[in-house]
Amino acid sequence: MQVESFSQGKTQGKNEDFFGYNQNCFVIADGATDKSGRQYNGKTGGELVSKLVVKECLSTKLNGKSLVNHLNNKIKELYHQLNLLKDIKDPKFRFTCVFICARVLRNEIIITYMADLGFRINEKKIHQKENRININHAQERAKYIKKTGDIPGGRNHILPLLEKQFRYQNNSRSPLGYGALDGTKTPLRFIKTFKFNRTGIKKIELFTDGYFSIPPKATIKGWEELHRKVEKEDPDKWKKYLSTKPKDDRTIAIIIF
Repeated sequence: MQVESFSQGKTQGKNEDFFGYNQNCFVIADGATDKSGRQYNGKTGGELVSKLVVKECLSTKLNGKSLVNHLNNKIKELYHQLNLLKDIKDPKFRFTCVFICARVLRNEIIITYMADLGFRINEKKIHQKENRININHAQERAKYIKKTGDIPGGRNHILPLLEKQFRYQNNSRSPLGYGALDGTKTPLRFIKTFKFNRTGIKKIELFTDGYFSIPPKATIKGWEELHRKVEKEDPDKWKKYLSTKPKDDRTIAIIIF
């Protein structure tokens, strides 16, 4: 087995993506900063939660809903340690994370998946589903920029929408609902579990949403070359590659069996 990975934060010295692995488990996590603006020993909430999720995935054998419940319980314990239990009653102050965990279990590879990250099997089958609400906000940002020419103001224009977005987090009743780890309860609707025959798997790529396109071949060089091409084509991400922000943390991990 061979494992290759690359991770780069959108801001120098800060990266809320995290990847880790052991002999039988490979985990990529994408943390999101809460809106409190606080830091904890120089780390954002997104950095803390992504590292916690990876650590816990590697230390357990759980998958699917059981794994997600375990991770939410651990995040709640983190709130308790940081004396934040009162704050998390407001969802905009919660640490939030999405992840993919690929676990080898005898003759199977079990993947617990949460949008809007992605994975690819054998350089062919891509599994990635972006949250509908993120698409809506990205489209609204692009519409504003196209109308006004105000690229820096595009993010400010959608900030009120982003703050209201939390009402849809782990909300299974709304068509705009989406799943996340945040120390509460993640509905089963938002947790996807895939099972693959191990003998048929040669390569698995795990990637975060900081990559806006997928190369034909599974190499770090290929991913980064395509990233540079994307940056030249649409550096502010409002023309061809719509996003709620111009840049994001990006991480790619390639597991070769």
